[in-house]
Amino acid sequence: MLPLEYLVKVVIITSSGALSPGPLTASTIAAGSNEGWKSGFKISVGHMAVEFPLVFLIAFGIATLLTTPIVEKVISFAGGTLLIILGVFMLKDVFKKELGDMNASSDTVRSPVMIGILLSFLNPYFLVWWILVGGALVIEAVILAGLIGVGLMFIAHIWMDYAWLMLISELSRRGKQILKTKGYKVLLAGISLALIFFGFDFISLSIFGSRLLL
Repeated sequence: MLPLEYLVKVVIITSSGALSPGPLTASTIAAGSNEGWKSGFKISVGHMAVEFPLVFLIAFGIATLLTTPIVEKVISFAGGTLLIILGVFMLKDVFKKELGDMNASSDTVRSPVMIGILLSFLNPYFLVWWILVGGALVIEAVILAGLIGVGLMFIAHIWMDYAWLMLISELSRRGKQILKTKGYKVLLAGISLALIFFGFDFISLSIFGSRLLL
């Protein structure tokens, strides 16, 4: 078993990744307006489908290959392109629909599980965070309790992803009712522009080796 102080440390450190704003959070807000907490749950499943094997790949020392310059550039460019496409399609929905017919059931958010998978695997910051920051926790878990320790460490972290994404997706659904149609269109437009900006940030990292965000 892992000591309690280690599990507390895992919760505190990994919350910096789970609760930080980013493409996955923005997409969850957009998708949540449709199904509420269910969208957050589905996105979490897709996210976990990438995160779970990554954590064990780190434990076996294989995931470091993902941080090689060429692989990181390809992932950054592909992820940036995906975010821009998502943002553009969402923004298109905002302007093409009448106020009385506004519904966030865009094709871009109809597959929350796939959104969770793609926005995790194609997010270079997510991969680097787990390898460089989370990797230290994984190594410590291996030392303390072997692969069982890695599994327990992952459980100590993943519940936060589910709780956070389900919470913000449900708040998005309720916010849509509170904001009514016009206010929601403004919110959705803001989320769309945020996704596009994140996309260019990823592409800038891929091409120029620097990010637009500080």
